[in-house]
Amino acid sequence: MTFIIAEDEALKEVLKGVTVSDNKNATRPVGVWFGQPDPEAREQSFPFITINLVDITEAKERMMASGGVSPWYYETTAMALADDWTMPYPIPVNLDYQVTTFARQPRHDRQMLSQILGNRLPLRFGSLRCIEKTVGQVAHATIRRLDMLRVGKRDSIEDGKRMFMNTFTIRVSSEIATPDAYTLFNQVSSVSLTEKMYKDYPDSLSSPSLTEIVTFSV
Repeated sequence: MTFIIAEDEALKEVLKGVTVSDNKNATRPVGVWFGQPDPEAREQSFPFITINLVDITEAKERMMASGGVSPWYYETTAMALADDWTMPYPIPVNLDYQVTTFARQPRHDRQMLSQILGNRLPLRFGSLRCIEKTVGQVAHATIRRLDMLRVGKRDSIEDGKRMFMNTFTIRVSSEIATPDAYTLFNQVSSVSLTEKMYKDYPDSLSSPSLTEIVTFSV
């Protein structure tokens, strides 16, 4: 898992499915970009959506001190070759994003509001599917918690034109790990046991007398 990158890509993938339509145009997808893109990197065409990472905080309520854990999504080739491995508990963090929609037509504005709040970034019980690693053609993912913190309406008029804007502030659970600090464990291949056999205590002796030592391996 790549911290922040996985969450960025997952959030963009969720929003890429938003569509709009009107009397003049058939249903079409809404463009999604990260905030402040280079002008030459995209053609600004209304409506569109932007994603901005606005804050990163430590989630102390989810912290677990000491101990070790071996999450599958951090496993490297070296770890896979070992019989077992462990690493320190990751540091839990919260990633706060601001998603903003821009539209010139009120119909497009309402369509984006409906779809985003309906099932993409819901007000309650939200989740985000993050792809952690791909093995062959199989994508392995984790499900993150997604909380809607605030929804804001910021309609305005710019250069005599209407601008319909909505802001969605969301929080995604994540973690910062140190997989380089892992410890490898190998399964025990053999065990040697030594058994000492003694005679009974003679009355004249204060300690048993050794008669035979048997060693065997399993």
